[in-house]
Amino acid sequence: MGIPDWLTNIINKIRKLSHSIDNYNKDTVIQSLPSVALVNRAKKYYEDGKYLESKLILDKAMELPQKDARALMYLGMVSEKLGNSEEAVEYFQDSADLNPNDKTIWQKLGFALIAVNKFVEAEKSFENSDRVAHGNTDTNTGWGMALMKQQRYEEAREKFIIATKINRYNFTAIFLAAVMDMRLNELDKAETRLSFLANISPNESNTYEYAHLKFIKKDYENALFYAQKSLEYNSSMLPSYLLIADVYALKWDVENTLNTYTTAESKDLISAPLYLEWGLALEKFDRFAEACEKLEKAHELKPDDKDIIANLALSYYMTDQKEGAFSLLPQAENIFAAKLVKAIEKYETNDIEGALSELRVLSEENLACALPDYYLAKCYEKQNNDTKVRDSYGSAIDKNPILFRAYKDFAKYCFALGDYAEAQRKLRKALKFDKNNLEILNLLFYCCYKLVKDNICEYNIKEALGFAQTAETLGRFDYPDEKSELSELLKNKQEK
Repeated sequence: MGIPDWLTNIINKIRKLSHSIDNYNKDTVIQSLPSVALVNRAKKYYEDGKYLESKLILDKAMELPQKDARALMYLGMVSEKLGNSEEAVEYFQDSADLNPNDKTIWQKLGFALIAVNKFVEAEKSFENSDRVAHGNTDTNTGWGMALMKQQRYEEAREKFIIATKINRYNFTAIFLAAVMDMRLNELDKAETRLSFLANISPNESNTYEYAHLKFIKKDYENALFYAQKSLEYNSSMLPSYLLIADVYALKWDVENTLNTYTTAESKDLISAPLYLEWGLALEKFDRFAEACEKLEKAHELKPDDKDIIANLALSYYMTDQKEGAFSLLPQAENIFAAKLVKAIEKYETNDIEGALSELRVLSEENLACALPDYYLAKCYEKQNNDTKVRDSYGSAIDKNPILFRAYKDFAKYCFALGDYAEAQRKLRKALKFDKNNLEILNLLFYCCYKLVKDNICEYNIKEALGFAQTAETLGRFDYPDEKSELSELLKNKQEK
């Protein structure tokens, strides 16, 4: 005969109650403190990544008359996971007030305070953690981070070093100590630490920082290698793309520089720094129309950034959008690019002395920018100062060997003086960087044509005609009559 349904129901209820009691006994051995059981249950949900469920249980614990420091601590941890840093600080602070002798709570409060940019308060929290339990590696790491955020780099490094002495496998502390070495310009110390990390515990952060160090030390090949290596660990590492682009730009490798920015954009790493650096590279390559597009995007993302505003003004000015340029200048008065616009405007309006005064200062202020030297040359042309014209064009080309406007204008200046040999030397250099530059090819042909007239030899004629043929193939050749003349000369010479 089967068991009646009413009896089966009673048995099931007893089993369920027994199971619940067993769980409660597992959660806590202190049956007189129900909050302990609730916190332990919430802890399990937290460890399983079920943060909302954990919070619901912890809220129940908070309804009990006796406040529990552990409940408050876990509420803080849950708030962090749910992205509410300010709330996390409040919970951790309340927990620390209830249990000031728990180093872990002070640690968590310290890290939470760093997350909300309260660095002085974070420093005090880590001090309290160290007072409760001296010599903890995590406490010293956090303490160093709080000091680092206050730009107290020497003190921060000291804490990171203490943390690594307590635990030599604290790779975070080793990494941050290396970053402090770099801030303090002690590059050899930084290299020792970063080299260790790059070999023992490589990841995107320390590999990138090692690349950054190599870049600072002008070891560009290794900078490129380690920056590319960091992308193998994390292909969305924007600083690595920017560093790689910087290395290519230093090599005047236009194609790889711009392709690197394009790749970063394709990874959806859309940001003001990406478009600012992209725009700066295009300005460096004398491609101001394209620079306008990138800098406009940067300006949309970060409208108050003075570097973006000043360089957008420069690109506008260099593309004859002067009204747009001058509307931006008041927002970036003392930025280099803005001062350059004002100096160039003085040249354009024939205030040569004023332009010279400002351009000389700007040439010294930024040794990497060739435009001040280029416009100095233009000013000296108006003053008929031949020596300084040549020096200034030479300086502009040395600073930027792909500033083709400098080559072209210098060649035309030399043409006016009949100095075709010097023009030819500069134009040959330009052609090494862009063998398909039509304007350079045309000017170089004309140079060779004029020089051949003074020294007729078959090799020189053939070389000149070669430049003409290349220009024709590319779509534009400006000297057909001179070419015909040289072709006839070559024919006559060969017949003889």
